[in-house]
Amino acid sequence: MSTNIRSHSLVFCPVCSNLLDSPGDMDSIVCSVCGHAESSSVFEDVPVITHSLPGVFHSRKKEKVDEAKEGATIKEKCPNPECDSNELIFHTMQLRSADEGQTVFYTCPKCGYKFSVNS
Repeated sequence: MSTNIRSHSLVFCPVCSNLLDSPGDMDSIVCSVCGHAESSSVFEDVPVITHSLPGVFHSRKKEKVDEAKEGATIKEKCPNPECDSNELIFHTMQLRSADEGQTVFYTCPKCGYKFSVNS
């Protein structure tokens, strides 16, 4: 009998909760702590569910995006006709291929109006 236990799944002893060795081609898995033997087929259809809490994995890319979103200030009239602000916050990102220009993102600090321009 061959087993279908996925190589990335962890299998635990149902008696003592010890992490069991991968069964390979063996028909049963024997716990090295308590000696309990379990058929490999018991673990074949066990779903593998993984999740991470937000912020667990450090993302330098996200930091760069967050830093860029703070942006710089430019003396430019807000294009929103209902706003009279003469200042915009902007940041740039390279969203297209390297041989094309950057995208400039503008935000009005007064009304929150946002728009972008491909340079």
